[in-house]
Amino acid sequence: MLMWTPGIAALVTAFIFFRSVRDFGWGPGKVKYLAIAFLFPFLTNIITYGILWLLGLGTYTGDWHTTIIFYTVTPLFSIFLGLGEEIGWRGFLVPQLAKLTTFTWVALISGIIWALWHFPMTIMGLYVAETPLWWSLPIFFMGVITFSFVLAWLTMKSGSLWPAVILHGIDNYVTQKVFAPLAGGDMISYYVGESGIITLLVMLVFAIIFWMLRDRLPDLRVSKTDKPAG
Repeated sequence: MLMWTPGIAALVTAFIFFRSVRDFGWGPGKVKYLAIAFLFPFLTNIITYGILWLLGLGTYTGDWHTTIIFYTVTPLFSIFLGLGEEIGWRGFLVPQLAKLTTFTWVALISGIIWALWHFPMTIMGLYVAETPLWWSLPIFFMGVITFSFVLAWLTMKSGSLWPAVILHGIDNYVTQKVFAPLAGGDMISYYVGESGIITLLVMLVFAIIFWMLRDRLPDLRVSKTDKPAG
């Protein structure tokens, strides 16, 4: 239920101030953006864990039995949980910010707010608890912001919240349940996963790529006096 608090807050806010939730991007958008959203977590994790194993920083466990069971039983539940967050972050916050400023600021502001929302859970040891706070907080904070560039781009390009919902939900599941059991090592949580430095660097590269593609986004600002895209 906790993961649904951003969505519930956004829906209540929209009803109070706008009397409507039609601008949340409920339509599916183009299939290609849904496909990108679904495949993206597999690509990033293949790269991340490939680097881990090539550098000899972790062992390969070959635990495919566990990952296949996890991935085939409950991926829809992960997407459902992602929907609770994404209604708030990409359904409400990103479109509202996009009316006011450029993509760069939309991604940064929404990413910072999204990251800070996780902080109480992280500090209490309920989330990203595998590493000490002095490591997990800054790595996770930067990782969420880099991820925000990808999610904000897909949202603004597609005009739909569903690519972000799918990407968020599938990424959580692929990262935590599909790839995590495949790697072992005493320092593994420092290298991969949501507090992993390799994961952060891979996501930073993709954040830069999507930022460089910002000129392909529509200008959604209400006032269009500033023409640069970001």
